[in-house]
Amino acid sequence: MMRKNIYAVILMAILVLVSTGLAQDLQQQYNDKAREVKEITAKMSKPGIKKEEYDALLPQYNQAQKELQELKSKLEQDVAAMEKINNAKKAYNEANTLYKKGQYDAAIAKYDDALKLDPNYSKALYGKGLSYNKLKQFENSVATFQKAVDIEPSYDMAYSAMGNAYNRLRQYDKSIEAYKKAIELDPQSESSMYNLALVYNKTKSFEEAIKYLRMATQVKPNYIKAFTQMGETFIEMGKLDDAIMALQNALAVKADDARTNFQLATAYNKQGNYSEALAAAKACLVKPANYKGGANYEAGVASKALGDIAQAKQFFQAAERDSRWRKSAQYELELIEKGL
Repeated sequence: MMRKNIYAVILMAILVLVSTGLAQDLQQQYNDKAREVKEITAKMSKPGIKKEEYDALLPQYNQAQKELQELKSKLEQDVAAMEKINNAKKAYNEANTLYKKGQYDAAIAKYDDALKLDPNYSKALYGKGLSYNKLKQFENSVATFQKAVDIEPSYDMAYSAMGNAYNRLRQYDKSIEAYKKAIELDPQSESSMYNLALVYNKTKSFEEAIKYLRMATQVKPNYIKAFTQMGETFIEMGKLDDAIMALQNALAVKADDARTNFQLATAYNKQGNYSEALAAAKACLVKPANYKGGANYEAGVASKALGDIAQAKQFFQAAERDSRWRKSAQYELELIEKGL
């Protein structure tokens, strides 16, 4: 994808150089023709010129003047076109700045300014579509990305972003189609592969999800998110050995990743390997981030299975403070109170 961006920049530079070269060539033609008119005029104005000489020069003068006016018109059009392109690019850059600042409505207005000057500005359509995504106006974003790929059918990033929008609209078949097109256009797009796998997970198509997660890790061997997601998917499939292997691959990239350690604790508990589950849960709790409640719950499950009821109770009480895990933790605490 980076290579395509570089190629796009190079292509734009070439087009600017070519356009500049054409403008310079046109200017040279105009200068040459103006010199020709001036020379014919000087001959026609020569003192003592005979009528037949004058009459012979007149058609040349009229033709040269006509060609001069045509060149002038082309030159003016060319200058106006270049100015339009430059103004469109300026508006596009201003829109990008607004987008980065999170001012998405203002960004859309600026992208529209660029599109008024250049209706085929596919990059402006892409930026506008991303802005609609940020505003959660997904139907507008889909329509905008579609315009971008209609203009530039090889625009893989627009197809990928369209896949995101369709996913948010829960139109999963269309999301899958868009992501697959993005991957077809850019077989190195690990992010498209990862996002496609997430859609397949939502539709319970786990084998397909695993397929694209594997592809993503082949493209990017240190893609920790893909390895972790692969582990989560294998857990859903009940393939715990495969899940543990995928999660260990993720930890080989980043040993203290909270999400991965939490999922590993889950897999080990399901497998009945409680010592390893407790170690993974504790590793998660070093940097729990969004997984504190879950890690405490899994640590509680492991501690209880290992016979350390007091520690299990502490972990469940900690998990209880997370609304997502409250009911499960309370249930386990009730069991402990009952001696079960």
